[in-house]
Amino acid sequence: MKKSFDAYQLRAGDVVASIGAASGVWEIGLATMQDGLTFYIQDIDVYSCNEEEIAYTKKYWERQVGRIIDGVFYAVVGTPQKTNLPLQTFDKVLVINAFHEFEYQQEMLEEIGLILKDGGQLIIEEEIALTLGQVHEGCGLPLFLEEELIKFVQKYRFELIKIVEKEAFLKVYIFQKKSET
Repeated sequence: MKKSFDAYQLRAGDVVASIGAASGVWEIGLATMQDGLTFYIQDIDVYSCNEEEIAYTKKYWERQVGRIIDGVFYAVVGTPQKTNLPLQTFDKVLVINAFHEFEYQQEMLEEIGLILKDGGQLIIEEEIALTLGQVHEGCGLPLFLEEELIKFVQKYRFELIKIVEKEAFLKVYIFQKKSET
């Protein structure tokens, strides 16, 4: 988690959306490393993404670190095609081990462009296929080859600014939203 936190460069005051985040286990864990974050924890599963589950997750992390977490967390339920997140709100949008699972990847990238502030960052942490046709071990869905993922995301007005390698097959891709002009 520390490698991811360092790659994401989260700062106090950041407003962050995490898409495909279930009950926010990873996001609230990140908030133990930086006070003053606001997270919109978004998923399509109403059973895992709700205020009760997020409160439970926050209490879990508070027990782990032995202190109150100074952050704000909202649950937002979306659909496979729409995040239901507010427009022009986010400094950063995280997609952690979920992009390959999006049924409507194009529509989600278009919407991410709308919910990010100008100059905001889309951060995709994703397992990458080492060979053509490789599938994710957990869900069985196809994984992207690295060049395929980068080209696809860049088609939707995002510029790749950095790649952080966590492992040979697991990377963090940091894209910046291109300005309207």
